Amino acid sequence: MDTPVRNEPLPAAGAFFESFDGWAQLLKAHALGATDGAGAEPLPADDAGAAEALPSGEPEAAEALPWRPGRRSAMALLHVVDDGRDSGETIRLRDDMLVIGRVTGGVKIPHDAFLDRHHARLDRLPGGGWLLTDLGSTDGTWVRVMTAKLRPGTYLQIGGTRLVFRRGDDGAAAFAPVSHGAAADSAPSFPCPPTPFLLGRADAQQVHADPGLPTLLLDDPFVSPVHAEVVAGRSAWRIVNRGLNGLWVRIEAPVRLDAVAQFQCGDQRFVLEPLTADS
Repeated sequence: MDTPVRNEPLPAAGAFFESFDGWAQLLKAHALGATDGAGAEPLPADDAGAAEALPSGEPEAAEALPWRPGRRSAMALLHVVDDGRDSGETIRLRDDMLVIGRVTGGVKIPHDAFLDRHHARLDRLPGGGWLLTDLGSTDGTWVRVMTAKLRPGTYLQIGGTRLVFRRGDDGAAAFAPVSHGAAADSAPSFPCPPTPFLLGRADAQQVHADPGLPTLLLDDPFVSPVHAEVVAGRSAWRIVNRGLNGLWVRIEAPVRLDAVAQFQCGDQRFVLEPLTADS
């Protein structure tokens, strides 16, 4: 496996973690129809005539498609996000398995006290995609999602606040605060009102609250004014993200990742980019 290499994002790309070497920048510029973008060189003076416009009425020939090797499957990329940034190190996943941990593994982060010795593992699936497995870690492995089912014992992270969903025999539901390591806090639980209801930041509710929906208020600057909505489903409640910092769920079983996905181990966040031949 390659040593992690730091890649700087292409300024004009505007896409998360998009980085290219010089040749790839030039190929992308051609693919986008750019003639004076980054990496493009001016024509020499002797070739100035080659840049003259075609005579009126003659159609312009379409540019060739960028060529790339295609006899092997494309390699996925794992981005190790720098603290407080949207950039970081990029690792090409050439092997079929990668372990993330504090002491051993393909990605080692020894200074993260919340990372276990062997924390999580990524396995390449035969039909494409990757399988993310938590290796019994204390702090858990968390995946960013748009929506999730709420079952008793489901752990969530909203902003910087971690909660566990509880439901008693009488059907009463509540969110209980938890700390790192999934230990229950001494802070009181938040009883859930009837669905649907919202979760949002306490100091912003007078301006942003929906008067038609009750709201559980969280004292957390990383929580959006309206961060999530809880709705009733056929078999279980569901929570839907509506916040800037996303909705994170602690995985209880291996999770298949077929598209770009964000996950967190300890205090380290990652972005998995499972490339395809068309990427």
